[in-house]
Parts: sequence; structure tokens; C-alpha cells
Amino acid sequence: MKTAKALILPALLAAAVSVALAGGPADPVDDGVLRLHLLWTNDVHGHIAPEPARFMNPEFPPPLGGAASAASYIKEVRRKAAAAGEEVLLVDVGDFFQGTPIGSKTQGTSVMEYFNAIGYDLGVPGNHDFDMGRVNCERLLRMSEFPWVCANLRESATGEPVDWVQPTLMLEFQGVKIGVVGIITPSTASMSFPQNIEGLEFLPMPETIEEFRDKLLDDGADIIFLAIHEGLPYDPEEGWKRLSGTTETETTTEQQGIYGSNHSYGGMDLMELVHHVPGIDFAVGGHTHRGYHEPWIDPVNHTMCFESYGNGSSVGHAVLLVDKASGTLLGWEPADARGTLITLFEDEIWPDEETTALIRPHHEATQAAMLAVVGQTASALGRGGPGSNLVGNLVTDAMIDYFDADFSFQNMGGLRADMPGGDITAGDIFAVLPFGNELVEVRMDGRMVRRVIERKLRGRSGGICVGGVQVTFDQLRPDYDRVVDLKINGEPWDPDRIYKVIVTSFLMEGNSGLDFLTQVPATHITPTRITTAECVERYLERYSPVRPRVDDRWVEVPGASQAEYLAKPYLPESVQ
Repeated sequence: MKTAKALILPALLAAAVSVALAGGPADPVDDGVLRLHLLWTNDVHGHIAPEPARFMNPEFPPPLGGAASAASYIKEVRRKAAAAGEEVLLVDVGDFFQGTPIGSKTQGTSVMEYFNAIGYDLGVPGNHDFDMGRVNCERLLRMSEFPWVCANLRESATGEPVDWVQPTLMLEFQGVKIGVVGIITPSTASMSFPQNIEGLEFLPMPETIEEFRDKLLDDGADIIFLAIHEGLPYDPEEGWKRLSGTTETETTTEQQGIYGSNHSYGGMDLMELVHHVPGIDFAVGGHTHRGYHEPWIDPVNHTMCFESYGNGSSVGHAVLLVDKASGTLLGWEPADARGTLITLFEDEIWPDEETTALIRPHHEATQAAMLAVVGQTASALGRGGPGSNLVGNLVTDAMIDYFDADFSFQNMGGLRADMPGGDITAGDIFAVLPFGNELVEVRMDGRMVRRVIERKLRGRSGGICVGGVQVTFDQLRPDYDRVVDLKINGEPWDPDRIYKVIVTSFLMEGNSGLDFLTQVPATHITPTRITTAECVERYLERYSPVRPRVDDRWVEVPGASQAEYLAKPYLPESVQ
């Protein structure tokens, strides 16, 4: 590792002007500095077709150009870099296809065809790339025309790396050797269904990185690049406070209030990882969907970490500056005045015609199926906290109605979009529920029901979307005793009663901090073979226009007295 300590250009380079993308000399002069244009994507999730940027303005969303605009930008960077004697490295760090109709309906083929066409240099698989099974993930990576790098993905039977990825990659630009270590988040083991990752294991990150970092250095690498499907915290200041010990906040798998959102944070995030594992010059991360307009630079090890928001909204672009004589990473420059994230606005980056033609057949086929209207909502439905999450209320109410259940629950991270008012199409429902989770019916006693609710009230957990219940709680009470009133199907909670509960198979696998659900006997679980999306479609067909509202299903009342019937013990002794 040869990163310059200050990560700024030394005096000898102060007079050297980097060739901007706006243009450059026809006959570039070699000043001894390698300018490497680092282009990256993370968490594309199948967003390769043009689409409105509703996350920016739900009423008047600006159009995004998708892969065709990304291709235009990438081609222009390559053209101008070549003219200026500079280099380009294009990488993706996982979760590339699952999450949109065009990605999921083609089982990722459409996205891989685009990746091949634009010419990625390397990729790293993500946890969602196994959503359609190991066989499909392997198929996609084998059809790739560029290498996929992942050092901690192994065959569980032998402990050997799988033969459809490679642990490391050595790249060379103008005499500078860059050693790449690829890593997938080990939480894939708990976030994926067992049948989807059968025969695979995911090794711990720090030890694996250290092992292959040293091998690459022994092989002559000047710079170590960590390409990783693990991400930076939502709030960098709070993340650093936690890491440096300046806050009392404890790291748990349910610290979603700090980090923001859809992911469980067991183990290290990227900020923690590069702080505890020295010898990494720069890293590109994903998984957390947290965009950084400037890299996070570790104050001790000086590792530069990059990440974009994902979902095809942007291409990351930074210019790395390397002293060719010593192989030292000197620093970085932004590619744009706004920083490293290039938002793919269609009217700013006109779509590439070749890429448009490549995507069009896939896009048209999926659009036809997704445009079918299945119902209506009386108003737009947004996602807020558990009680005010109107999308969540709709989903959990649909689960209760379909199966005539007592209780239903849905993790908020599984709801991926808001719903517009008026006509609701199959595509709108797919946007909310893209992962194809199936529902299961569970015979659950009152103790387990309360444990689910109390678990999602513990610490700073963000809560959970519920149906069929009225939960009143006081967040100031001790963990696992925060519920002060609980009605199920209109009746007071009974610890001994067996309730009919509907939940996704994803949660029954122990995800979202609900690991104890794996203890429910198999004889109490009945697969329905109905997906959450199918359940919601049926509800809309029956009751449109639907009018979900904020009600009393999830209410905080600080200082409220606890109902006497809730004083009964409900937790196993091992938890108390």
C-alpha cells in the first residue's frame, strides 16, 4: 500500500492541471501522474430502463435515462480519457438485477447483456443476486464477458472458491499494478433463503481481505482496491462517532435508526472494515444504498471509500491520481462540480442509441405485462413509520383479508416504493414488492406474537408493519416490556391462545432481527404458495378504491400505564 498520507497533491504536482472531461490537449504530456477514471455502479437492482425519478419529486418526477444514459456517459468518458492519455476502470459491486420487472422477469439476462455491451472491467456479486437461486446467479456470471471477483464465496463442502468467480484480480495501467480483492457481505447467509445459497458459505471479511491483500502485495501490486458488496453508514458523522467510541450507541443488528433503512447491520460496515483492516488504498462499496458525493476517507488508514445511492439513478465517477514512479495513490479529483455522483437525467445525458436498441425488446415485453390495471387507491400511499406507513397498512390488511387471519406483519425494508393515487397497475405493486416473497400461515401462541412486537420495539429498532392488532407502547420502558396495551383481532392479548398469523417466508427464515422465528416447529407452519404481491392484487380487485389510513394499530403513548393482563410472563427463561 502506497497511499500518500495527506491525500492531497504534493507541491511537485501543484502546477499540473488534470485534463477535465470538457476537453484536453491533442498531444498529452506525461507528467508522471496516472489519472485513472474510476467509474462504478452499485445496487442497480435492474434499473436499466428509462423511468421517472419519483424519489426526487413524486408529483413531477424528472426522467432518468437508465442504462442508455449511463452508456452515453461512459462512452464519452472513455473517448476523452483516451485522447488525454488517461485510463478508465468500470466496476459493479453487486445487486445488479433483482428489483424491477425488466431485471426480474428476464432473470437478470437483460442486465448482463447490457453489462457485456458497455464493457465492464469487473464485478462483485451481491446478496440479492442469489434471490432466484444459486444456479441462476452462476448462469449470469458465466455468461459475463468480464471477470467476477469474490474472495469469500466458497463451496461449503470443500472450502474451496467457487469456480465461477475468482478471489482476486491484478490490473495494470501505465505500469501501475492495482490488485483487486472482491468481497460479498457475509450477511448473505442470513438474508437469503437457504435453498438459494445451498452448498455455499460466506467467509468473514477482515481475515479474508488480509489474506488476499498480502498475496497481491507479494505478487507486486502497488495499490490495493477493495471491491465490496458492503456499504457505508447512512450518516457518516454518526457512523464515525460510533466507530471512534465518542458515542454510547451500541452496534446491534437492529440499529436501523442510525443507518437509515432497509438493511440489517450485523458485523462490520465498510467504514468499520477499512478502519480495522489497514493496507487498502481505495474501496467501492454498495448494499446500503447510501450515496457519498465525496469519498469517506479513514482518518487513520487513509482509505478512500466510494458509494452511490444505487437503483440506476447515477454513475459514480472519481479521478484517482497515482504517481507512476512510486506507485503511490496521491489523491482524487471529482469528475463534476457536484461531486462523484453523476445523476442520469435523460435531458442532460442523452440516451445512447445502441443501448436503447439492446434494452427495448426486454423493456417492451415487461411493460406490457406491468401496465395491466388491478385496482385503485383513493389517494397516494406513502411509507412512514409503522403506524403511518400506508403502504404497509395496505399490505398487512390484504394479508389478514386473504387468509382470515388474526395477525400479520411485514418488515418495512421489504416495502420498496410508494404507491400513486388512482389506478394501480401490476407494475406499481411490483415496485413495492419486487422480491417475490411467499406468505406462510403460522400457528403462533400469544407469547411468540408479543415477542415479535417487543423485538421490533427494542432499542432503536424502526418497528414493523402490522395488521389485525392495536399496539400501544411506551418507548421509555425497558426492552421487551414496552407494550402497554395489545389487542389482537379486537380482544386482549392472551399468552396461551393460538393465533393464526400470516407472514413472509423471508421473515420466518429469521431475517430482520427475528432470528427466534426459526424456533417455530415445522408442524406449525403451512406454506400458502401465494406471494405477497398476489395477495395485494386480490385485495385491490375486491375493494377498490382502497382507502388505507393512519389508525390505532401502532401508537406510542409515553408514560402510559401498562394493562394488567400484559404483566404475565411471556419470554423463555433464556431470554429473560
